[in-house]
Amino acid sequence: MSRAGFSSIEKSTHKTKEWLHEIQGELGWEDENMVYIASRAVLQTLRDRLPVVEAVELADGLPMVMKGMYYDGYKPTGKPEKIKNREEFFQKVQEKTSRRPIESEEATRAVFHILDKKLGGGGEINQVKGNLPKDLQRLWKASESEVRK
Repeated sequence: MSRAGFSSIEKSTHKTKEWLHEIQGELGWEDENMVYIASRAVLQTLRDRLPVVEAVELADGLPMVMKGMYYDGYKPTGKPEKIKNREEFFQKVQEKTSRRPIESEEATRAVFHILDKKLGGGGEINQVKGNLPKDLQRLWKASESEVRK
C-alpha cells in the first residue's frame, strides 16, 4: 500500500477521534470506550430508522473510520425500522450498547449535536431530521441550541 493510502487512513482516524472527543466533551464522560459505544449505538439506531437511501447519504458525510462504526452489522432489508417516538429510539440505543447501561437520551443529544455541527444544518441533515418522529425532531432541535453546562 502506498504511503498516501496510509495517510488517508491516518487522517480519517484522526478525524474520527476528533468527533468522538467532541461528543465526549458534550457528554462530560471520562470513559472513552463508553463514548465510543454510545456514539456507535446512536449512529446505528439513527441509521436503522432512516430509509436506505437517506442512511447511505448520511454516511457520506462521516469520516471513513466512523462509516465503519455506522455500517457495522447493517442489514438494509426491512428498513426503516418503525420507531414511533423518542422513548423507542432510546430503548433501541440501549439495546445496541451490549447491555452496558448508558444515558441514552444524553448520548443521543450529544451525537445529534455533533452531527449537526459537523455536517451543517443544511439539506442532508434536514432530510434526516424529517424522517424522524416529531418528538425526536424536537430533541434534535433542542440539541442544536443546547450547550453542555
